[in-house]
Amino acid sequence: MKFWSNSEIPAVSQNVPEKRLLAAVLQRAITDYVSGEGEMREGAREWLMSDEVTDAPLTFSFICEALDLEPRSLRQAIEVQARANIAAIEKEAAVH
Repeated sequence: MKFWSNSEIPAVSQNVPEKRLLAAVLQRAITDYVSGEGEMREGAREWLMSDEVTDAPLTFSFICEALDLEPRSLRQAIEVQARANIAAIEKEAAVH
């Protein structure tokens, strides 16, 4: 079960390609963290969960602010989804 979805990332106007790019960066990082493995997953986790300077370009906080998202609640939803995904993989592995 997904606790977040792409539909939660605000739709951005075709007239604002920068926001579309920021949304794509965020979406890729979430996917890499929730579904990725190894270095890809760890790199995404570090980027998503780090408490960096808010106004530094292309940080998680910067992108959340630009897309009008609340970083803390988004991080919580991402963590819940990642844990659920790991549990599902472990359950499937136990069956086989």
